[in-house]
Parts: sequence; structure tokens; C-alpha cells
Amino acid sequence: MRRGFKAQAERSAAAARAALGLLPNAPIDPWAYAAHLGVRVLEFAKLGLAAKETSQLTVIDGDSWSAMTLQQDGVFAIVLNPAHAITRQRNDLMHELAHVELEHAPARVEVSETGLLLLSDYSDEQEQEADWLAAALLLPRDGLIQLRSARRSTPEIANLYGVSEALCEWRLRMTGVDVQMRRAYR
Repeated sequence: MRRGFKAQAERSAAAARAALGLLPNAPIDPWAYAAHLGVRVLEFAKLGLAAKETSQLTVIDGDSWSAMTLQQDGVFAIVLNPAHAITRQRNDLMHELAHVELEHAPARVEVSETGLLLLSDYSDEQEQEADWLAAALLLPRDGLIQLRSARRSTPEIANLYGVSEALCEWRLRMTGVDVQMRRAYR
């Protein structure tokens, strides 16, 4: 990850909340943020896929993909896997929005002979940056400190922000909030 990126991501997350008229520690709606960025979120059910393809993507290979971002003529659209829990969809959407906001370009793109995009792949550094920014948007560090100071549990915090407990635990660990709180209460 680029030097200074984590601090930049925290500032970007705070700016996003301000742009949406939210309090600094308020939960953010990823769909509202997508609209703010001018990114369309397409409903999977309205893509017009046949039952066989729908089953392949949501049942048979439902764990093989989370979300995809499409771009045509400078307009971005994101499709989420409807088979995943809403908490995961929220994180997946923010992750894809982070790629858009950070203007990441795929490191590798594979296209079929007919011109259909089959796969795009970001560098490890870009994936880490998108993970960090998405988590900062969904779970503001100051909010985590405030809630941990009030002795709120990980499940309570995750529920408040609409994310998985695993993401909440990761963010608490990676930001050092839990270590900071343990030291404060010694």
C-alpha cells in the first residue's frame, strides 16, 4: 500500500460523510454513496438472464464472485451477487466504489473473441487500498473508538454499521482501536 494511503483513506471517508450531510460517525448507505459518485447499481434480477445462467451465478457458483464493475463511455455500473448476505453486499459495493473513486485500472483484463469482458484483475496493492477505503467508509475509526469507549461489543458495532462481525473485527484490529482501548482501561 502506498505510503500515507491509510491516512488519506480516513480523510476521504470523512469527506464522503460530509458530502452526504452525515455526522462524522454516522452509518453510511453504500447505495446513497454510489448515487453521489454517479455510479449506477444494477439489480441482478433485472439483468434479464435466463434461469440457467442465474442459477449458475447465484447457486452453483454463487461463491465464485461478489460484485463486478462495468464501465462504458465513462459511466460506471456495479452488479452485486444477490446470493450473498446484505452485510457482504454492502462491503462489496463499497469495495467496488473504492476502486472507482481511486481510479484504479485493472492490471489484467481478459476479453472473449466476441468482445465480452470475462475477467478483470486488480493488483494486490489496489485490492488492499480498496479494502481499506471501503472499511473506512463503512466503519469510521472515530466511531469505533467512541463505541468501544462506551463498552459496545463487536456484534453491536457491526449491527449499528450494517456490516459483518468479521469486517468489524478486522477494522478494530487493523486500526489499533482495540489495543488503544485496552491500554486506556488498564
